[in-house]
Amino acid sequence: MEEDADLKLLERRKLEEMKRRLKASAPAVRAEKTDREVVEGMLYDRGDEVLQAAYSFYPKETERLVRELASLIRGGRLQERIAGGELLSIFRQLGMRLRLKTSIKVMDQGKLVDLSEKLGRSEGQ
Repeated sequence: MEEDADLKLLERRKLEEMKRRLKASAPAVRAEKTDREVVEGMLYDRGDEVLQAAYSFYPKETERLVRELASLIRGGRLQERIAGGELLSIFRQLGMRLRLKTSIKVMDQGKLVDLSEKLGRSEGQ
């Protein structure tokens, strides 16, 4: 009878040690995505640039809009991806004017060249 008690105690200790090892070796569970990560996952076509510009010009207002967009995405009410132009339009409708660096590229001898560079070269010839 004493043997059974010792055996059970030994089994219990080994089981607890195995549980601890399993817990230690298991990768840490990733916390839920932030609102910004949720919204960034739905952006395409320069949407990330628009969002970054919005944060630099209007950080508080952008954070509030991102929170609202994230809640719509999480709730399933917004399922389509958001283009950069659409996001820019949303900011403009809210009265937030953003400046983005833009450039126009044209094809010149099989290469894409900035329009300003092409015009500068044309005038020099």
